[in-house]
Amino acid sequence: MSAWQDQTEHEQMEQIRRTIQNKKMPQVSYTDDIMKRLGEMDGGSGKLTYKKGTWTKRVAVSASVAAVLGGLVLGSGFVSPAMAETLKNIPLIGSVFQYNFDRSLQQASKSGLTTTPHLSVSRDGVTLNIKEVMFDGTRLVFMIERQGVEDERIMSPYLPEEAVSVEGNTLEKVPVEKQKKGYLFTPKVFIEGQKMVYGSFTDAVGKKEDGKLIDNMAMYEITKGLSEKNLSDEFEITVKVNVSGFHEPFEFQVPVKNLSKNKILLKPDKTQSSGTFSYTVKQIELTPVTTRLIVDSKGKVPSTAEQSGDLSATKMYYDIVDQDGNQLEQHMLGLFHRSPDSEYHEDEAYSPFTKTPTSITIKPYTMTVKKDWSVIEDQEGNWAKTYHKDLEMTIPVPSQ
Repeated sequence: MSAWQDQTEHEQMEQIRRTIQNKKMPQVSYTDDIMKRLGEMDGGSGKLTYKKGTWTKRVAVSASVAAVLGGLVLGSGFVSPAMAETLKNIPLIGSVFQYNFDRSLQQASKSGLTTTPHLSVSRDGVTLNIKEVMFDGTRLVFMIERQGVEDERIMSPYLPEEAVSVEGNTLEKVPVEKQKKGYLFTPKVFIEGQKMVYGSFTDAVGKKEDGKLIDNMAMYEITKGLSEKNLSDEFEITVKVNVSGFHEPFEFQVPVKNLSKNKILLKPDKTQSSGTFSYTVKQIELTPVTTRLIVDSKGKVPSTAEQSGDLSATKMYYDIVDQDGNQLEQHMLGLFHRSPDSEYHEDEAYSPFTKTPTSITIKPYTMTVKKDWSVIEDQEGNWAKTYHKDLEMTIPVPSQ
């Protein structure tokens, strides 16, 4: 390590360049990107310089960068502070999903079930990149990276052009010419020419190895309506991202590949009832990344003695466990601030099973709410669940 310490900044730069150039890169090579970035930081004079207005937050070196650099230990004890700052400005390389809050996306990354299309659109100093895509036949997720904007916020604070009030009235909006450039509106995604309606958009994408939140990135996800399309294993989607300060959207043609080949599809069409309430499990899909449950229900949800007076039951929710009682984590749990409807069509995503189960048990439950629709919590501070044992349903999974 002493040889590395004794080098000048310029010599250290050259060593990194040589290491990267001689290193075998992953599926999509980032050598050019890293070399370009190093070139911007070092004008060949031996001095460390920053190109202002290009990158905002300093990003710590990821594990994949460390691998690219041949396993060199990079830190204040082995490189100068100025050199460490240079390395921090190299963007996250390779998989972004490996740092995601969602453990199933982390596993998809580790299992090689994601793709990195390496798509980029730049306008007037603002650049958007499609960094990584995951599709398992039932769930589609992609990551958008923003560059060139000096602001920690990435989601747009402005109302979109098509925004209307609950009453249907047009809301007052900031003209595009007066908006600060670089904030992202919710993307519009088109598959086979059809706009997808059900999607979520968030900038809470994960944490880096140093524990800091990943910034300048946002994630879009679709968990409903994909398997019904009977999509092929390879297709393209159109992604249009409106960005504040720009009249026209940033548009991408994104190749999508389904690398998950072990999907299990069950259509039990089995019904369980209690009183006037009944539910039917229409479909269950199992992939290495996602478990999907489709349920139709109708009737008034049952309630317990505790769910009376100022307290009442919510709509019905469903937990999933395997034959050993291992419970899956529901991807998103919505709470409706109103009395339950008499009919529901549920299409919900859960975490994957660690191994193919021999049977799956559906465990319906309600939660208890006060008059203000706040949920009663248990001793651990979680929403308390009231399970309905008489509504449980066990579905065998045929051996594959």
